[in-house]
Amino acid sequence: MAKTRTRKTTKKPSYQPVLKLPALSYEEFVALRDSIAVNGVLVPIIVDSDGLKRKIIDGNYRKTIADELGYECPENVQPNLDENEKRVLVRALNLARRQLSQEQRRELIADQLEESPGRSNRWIAKQLGVHHSTVGAVRGELESVGQISQLGSRVGNDGKSYSSAKSSKVVPRSERELKARITSSNLIHGDCRKELKKIATGSIDAIITDPIYPCVNREYGRIGEAEWHDLMRTVVAECRRVLKPNGSAVFVLGPNSEKVGKMRLWLWEFMAWAGREWNLVQDCYWWAIDLMPLGGIGRHQGLMRPSVKTCVWLGAPDCFRNQGNVLWSPSQVNSARHRSDIALRTGPSGRTYRNSTVAKAADERGGTTPFNCLPIPISGLAGAGHNHPAATPYNVAAWWCRYILPRDGVLLDPFCGSGTMLLAGLDHGASKVIGIEKEFKYLKTAKRRIAGTPSTL
Repeated sequence: MAKTRTRKTTKKPSYQPVLKLPALSYEEFVALRDSIAVNGVLVPIIVDSDGLKRKIIDGNYRKTIADELGYECPENVQPNLDENEKRVLVRALNLARRQLSQEQRRELIADQLEESPGRSNRWIAKQLGVHHSTVGAVRGELESVGQISQLGSRVGNDGKSYSSAKSSKVVPRSERELKARITSSNLIHGDCRKELKKIATGSIDAIITDPIYPCVNREYGRIGEAEWHDLMRTVVAECRRVLKPNGSAVFVLGPNSEKVGKMRLWLWEFMAWAGREWNLVQDCYWWAIDLMPLGGIGRHQGLMRPSVKTCVWLGAPDCFRNQGNVLWSPSQVNSARHRSDIALRTGPSGRTYRNSTVAKAADERGGTTPFNCLPIPISGLAGAGHNHPAATPYNVAAWWCRYILPRDGVLLDPFCGSGTMLLAGLDHGASKVIGIEKEFKYLKTAKRRIAGTPSTL
């Protein structure tokens, strides 16, 4: 009987990184490749097993380069970790070992927060080897754009659940700081049409305001469309006069309906008029991503949920703006694509190349160009409440301050209400803020907030 021969095959293990991490800069990648080409892989990579399918916890670039050059790549096995533990270890090792930029470090922290938003800032900080205040700052940014939810409680290092209010406890400003903020603030009680005329020509760097809307019932009254246009024509003219040549103004305005299925056109009429009279720098919008369903969108009406307000940005075409202050972190999909672009590729002609230009540019800038639609939630943000029926969320005000207010500039809000725009200006480098408010009780609230509490309250 003939014997059956069995062919022995030795399968090579496959490797896959646990996480896509911030890319090395082009210079760092070349330096690492040159070092391995001369010395080999000196630091073993860390994998999760010695089986046929191995996940790389640390050293993906070393492994990639070693395979490219045909070199052996030593390994250390870190077994018995679940998937969450592997990802935490990856982030911790890279935060400790790599020369990451501030934005790249914050990106890793954000990645961990998205995965475990219910854990406390101190727990995440301990796992990653960073300071808990840095985790808190990144959490605040993610919550402000709705990337993670604001939770009422979080799990601490001891496994117990604690109110999240403890993690965001504010430290009162020193007496000296409060005095400086009060000195830098000018709160004016009166009708802005009259009070604006008292402000010197060319003395203001930026105007950010959320005016009264027409045909809306408020405790301070209701104004019709014709009356509103008369008001705003005067306000816009005076704002243009008091601004410096390179200054600009932003009016946050929310459209409304005459009846279900019929929009009022005052907003677009104002934009068209202001654009022709002055200049509309760009169309910009604030998207309140957590806006609750309101009237007019019932199943039988079939309309969409209104959630966008227009930020009417007026000024000279070359008005001041600092895009670097409002760069966005790339989405995970784009980040992964950019990071993969540094890998060595072979084109149809046989020549090798790396698509690292885009990734390198994003690394150098610290982020990507922002969109003209700002996804900022209403709930849980300073500015809501404070005895004002239509307060602007603090993060909306802060974003515009970072963008169009120069360092040590002067900020004006002719409809300042409870003072949120002024607080944001003081927090973002204004040398002086001026607020005008017709209702005295709201002005008192603004004064109390500037004089006695941090902007996060």
